[in-house]
Amino acid sequence: MVYCQKCGKKNDDDAEYCNKCGTLIRGEKSLEKRIEDAAEELGRKAEAFGKHVEKKAKEFADSFCWKCGNKV
Repeated sequence: MVYCQKCGKKNDDDAEYCNKCGTLIRGEKSLEKRIEDAAEELGRKAEAFGKHVEKKAKEFADSFCWKCGNKV
């Protein structure tokens, strides 16, 4: 479903105009598609952040002697 930006009415995904107010809605993404796109973007950002944290944790761990724990 796609929502009209003017009146908020739910319309079919393939609708060109709002069934309630007649506003052109063709080209607007459905709520489900916007959520899916946002989730994918968030997933990419989370993966990149995870790699960054992993790299920093390794750098931190490598700055200490694994036998005695002193800073190298």
